[in-house]
Amino acid sequence: MDMEKYLKLARQAKAENNSEDAKTYYNKVREEDPENGEAKFFYAYYSLYEGKNAEIPSRFSNLCKVVTSSIDLIKNSSSSKADQLDAIEEIVNTFVPETWVVNRYMNRKNTETKIGDSYVKVFDYSSIRNCSTTGMSTIKTLGDHIEKIYPADPECKRIATIAWKEYVSLCQTWYSFAVKGDAEIYSEKIKKVDPSYEMPKKAGCISLADKKQ
Repeated sequence: MDMEKYLKLARQAKAENNSEDAKTYYNKVREEDPENGEAKFFYAYYSLYEGKNAEIPSRFSNLCKVVTSSIDLIKNSSSSKADQLDAIEEIVNTFVPETWVVNRYMNRKNTETKIGDSYVKVFDYSSIRNCSTTGMSTIKTLGDHIEKIYPADPECKRIATIAWKEYVSLCQTWYSFAVKGDAEIYSEKIKKVDPSYEMPKKAGCISLADKKQ
């Protein structure tokens, strides 16, 4: 079956960090099987930095929109629960760091080109803030969603904490973007799964950390 062949090739390209081929083959999987959650997510993921910089906020917004629906497709697939959880954990581990990565990318682009005494502003502050807040909200929702669809499952709670830990970390770093009290609430949720967890200390708001002095 073509879909199985394309899925194998997509995974191979992903393992080799060949984003162009991974995107191509995941797209072919999507065309063969629109209900394939792995392909739905990774096609959006590998599309993120393609095209013009101005498109990144909308592409990141799309990635945020597809992450939980992709997990639902995996949950409702005919794969074994073990395979489902492996696929879901891979998506979580891929998506969760991306809010920070996108923030750094956008800020770095704003300090790469200088005309006279001023840097060329590729992304305005509202775009950076929107990507950051949308990403944070999606990370929190992702952990909550995994906990909800596999209730009382210890392994699922462990996967959910991957998202929650990143969410708390971002809340403590970008506290001006965070929902008041969420860092404490989610730290307590994490401790129920990982008693050794300690909430990070609050830092300064460093969403412009890459800005040249």
